[in-house]
Amino acid sequence: MNAIKQKQAILMNHETPKLSIVVGTYDRLDQIRRCVESIQRETATPFVLFITDAGSTDGTVEYLESIRSDVIKPLLVGKLLGQAKAYNDVFALVTTPYVCWLSDDNVVVNKGLDVAVDILEQDPRIGMVGLKTRDVQGPFVDAPYIGGISEIGILNVNQGMLRTPVLNEVAGFSESFRDYGIDPDLTAKVLFAGHDVVYTKPVSLHHYRNWSTDKSSPEYKKIKEKNDRARKLYAAKYSRLLRPSLIFRLKQTARQAIKKTKGSGAAPARKPVATSFSRDWSNILGGRYISLLDSVLCSGRKFHLRQRCPKRHLPGSLPDDPIL
Repeated sequence: MNAIKQKQAILMNHETPKLSIVVGTYDRLDQIRRCVESIQRETATPFVLFITDAGSTDGTVEYLESIRSDVIKPLLVGKLLGQAKAYNDVFALVTTPYVCWLSDDNVVVNKGLDVAVDILEQDPRIGMVGLKTRDVQGPFVDAPYIGGISEIGILNVNQGMLRTPVLNEVAGFSESFRDYGIDPDLTAKVLFAGHDVVYTKPVSLHHYRNWSTDKSSPEYKKIKEKNDRARKLYAAKYSRLLRPSLIFRLKQTARQAIKKTKGSGAAPARKPVATSFSRDWSNILGGRYISLLDSVLCSGRKFHLRQRCPKRHLPGSLPDDPIL
């Protein structure tokens, strides 16, 4: 047992786990090993790590068995269930106050999970913390962090941490989405259930994106088809919750005007944002429930980009998943 594992075993023997970390993997041994080692290295909060494997044949199962302990709990499912169901099955086992979901291609940095736990403990109005993520591989490495605005103006949390009661309240991931779109849907559910959603100010995760850049490849086309279906499902599910908002329209107008002033007509339509400052303001202006005073209201805090749905806009109940 190495020094890090020994330290965590001592911590776990003396402290009740406060955080459950859920990671799914399938035939990506190098990535899941890197992810696990970063969690061990960067996380002081007492935790239990659940790793659900869909039937890997590349040595991942043997690796997971070798690190099994009271802290690390591999769940060898042995088949592909879809991300939503795979995560939900593990969420049902969680008894800690907080829970987060990661991907096996994530690496924890800057004590990111500890920061998120501290945010939740300091402000009871916050139900979900987005773990700010930066791509270090793939087509979006020039962006300071990832996190897109959804069709209804909600800033998506790609990987995040929740209070476990909030996760149970919204019934986890919606399994109609299966693999794609589960993150923006969960963000919307938490927000429309009346809980605030924030982002960590520092980058909390590095992301080794496994995307093909060849748009003519079968892999790229398959991903695009799944993504297009998820977007349609999301739009159909939440379109009725849209409310007219003069402020939102003015923010959108300002955002479009700023985008038009940047670059020439020959510039790519989705040019990467060059700085965190410009990405922050793009999200503030594009987000329906983010205050223009966000930088002032969140000054001195470990979070920003706070989303809060006004009570008058909250639905009586969360919408059901539509059938496409």
